[in-house]
Amino acid sequence: MTAPPYPSALPIPGLRRAWWLREALAAETAPIPAPPLSGELSVDVAIIGGGYTGMWTAWFLTEMAPGIKVAIVEADICGGGPSGRNGGFLHGWWEQLPYLVERYGREAGLQLARAADEVVEGTGAWCDQNGVDAWFTPSGYLRVNAFPATHYDWEGLPDELARLGAPGQLRHVEPAAVQLTCASPAFREGLLMPSAATIQPARLARGLRRVLLERGVRIHEGTAVRFVDHGRPIQLTTPSGFVVADQLVLAANAWATGWPGFRTRMLAWGSYMVITEQIPDRLRELGWKGGEALADSRFTISYFRTTPDGRIAFGAGVGSAGYDGRIGPVFTSDRGAIDRVVANFRHLLPMLADVRFDDAWGGPIDITADRFPEIGSREGGRVHYAHGFAGNGVGPARLAGRTLAAMVARVEDPLAATALIGRRQRFLPPEPFRYLGARAIREALIRLDDALDAGREPGTLTQLVAGLPGLLGYRFRH
Repeated sequence: MTAPPYPSALPIPGLRRAWWLREALAAETAPIPAPPLSGELSVDVAIIGGGYTGMWTAWFLTEMAPGIKVAIVEADICGGGPSGRNGGFLHGWWEQLPYLVERYGREAGLQLARAADEVVEGTGAWCDQNGVDAWFTPSGYLRVNAFPATHYDWEGLPDELARLGAPGQLRHVEPAAVQLTCASPAFREGLLMPSAATIQPARLARGLRRVLLERGVRIHEGTAVRFVDHGRPIQLTTPSGFVVADQLVLAANAWATGWPGFRTRMLAWGSYMVITEQIPDRLRELGWKGGEALADSRFTISYFRTTPDGRIAFGAGVGSAGYDGRIGPVFTSDRGAIDRVVANFRHLLPMLADVRFDDAWGGPIDITADRFPEIGSREGGRVHYAHGFAGNGVGPARLAGRTLAAMVARVEDPLAATALIGRRQRFLPPEPFRYLGARAIREALIRLDDALDAGREPGTLTQLVAGLPGLLGYRFRH
C-alpha cells in the first residue's frame, strides 16, 4: 500500500506557547497566583529567573537553610523559557567522562559525572514525593549512528568508562538490537545510556513553581528586572517595585549572553522542535513502546522521544546564532529551521512520512567554549551565577541549583559540582566576528551532516570550516 503524500502545511513557530507548556498549564487546577511585584520586598536571597536553575536553587535553599527568605522574579511565567520548551531528556555526563577526567583529574571528574547522574533518580524521587506528574519515564537514552557510510564515533568509549571506574554506564548496541527499540531503516549501531529518563519539561517546571509557593518562596511572574545595584544590600529595580536582598542568584541562562561579564564567554544558539499528531498504533508497529529517548549522531543533533498519548516530539539544533546576546525572533519564529527539523524527521523515520505535525516551536540554548556550565560568584561572594548548559539543561540545571544553594548557604554538599565552581570559560571572539563566524560554521556543520546522512564525503571546504572550532581549541561537539 502506498503511503499518503507528506502533508505540506507545517505549523508556524512563534505564534503561541510551546505545546509542552500549553499542555502543562491546561493540566493545572487552581494554580497559586504569582502576581507581578508591586512595592518593596526584602529577602535574604533574590533569584533572577524562574526556570529550572532558579527554581532548583530555591528548592535546595529551603532544604539547606530552613526559614531562609527567598524571592524569584521572572519576566514571563515560570517555565515560559527553555525550561518549558526543551526535549525533556534527563541524563548526566557519562559520554563526557573522559573529558572531565582529563580536565579535572580522575577523582574530581568521576565525582562530577556521578553528581550529574544523581539528577535522574533525584528528579524522579522528587516528583513522587511532591505529587508532580511530570511523565517521568526512566527508559534510557539511545544515540544511534544513522550515517550509512560512516563508522560510529564511540569506538572504545564503554571500555574507557569501565577503566575510569564507571562500568556499564554506556553500552554499545548492535544494529539488530537497535531495531528492537525503534525499527527504522536509517538506524545502525547505538550507544545506550541506561540511567537516562524523559520528562514532560513544562510539567516539571510548573510543579517546581507550585511546590516552592507552598513552601513560602515568593515568586513574582511578569516582573522584569530593569536595574541591579550591587551595593549593600543588593537592590533590584522592577517596573513597579524593588527587591532588597543580601545575596543574588543570576539564573537567566541564555539571556545572560547579553550581560556584561558573561557575553564574551557564551553564545546563544537556536534549537527547534515539532510534535506529531497522536499515532500510538504506528509507534507499536515500530516497537517503540518503552518511552526511550533517541538521538542521532549529527553535530546539529536530532533528538526525539514519545509521549504517553502516542506522539513523537522531535527537535534539532539547526537554529541560528544570536548577535551580541540579543534574544529575539530568530530563536522562536524561524520557519526555515522548522523545515530542517521536519527534513531530519523524514530522513530518520521515513515510514512516518504521512504523519501530521500539530505544533512547532523554538528557543535559545546557551553554549560555552567546552559545552559545560559556568558556576561561580562575583561581588565578593554576594552574587552567584550558573549558565551555559548547551541544550542539555534538564538534569544539569538541578545539579547547578544544588551547587548554587550550597554556595549561598555556605554548606558542604557531596553532590555539588564543586569542580566547576569558579572555572571561567574561554573567551569567544568579539562581535561581529563571533556572529559572522557562527553563521558560517553553522552552515558548514549542516552541510557536513547532510552529506554524511546521504552517504557522501563532505567537500574539503565544508570540512575545513566545520572543523575550525576544534582547531581553535573550542569543544562544541556533543
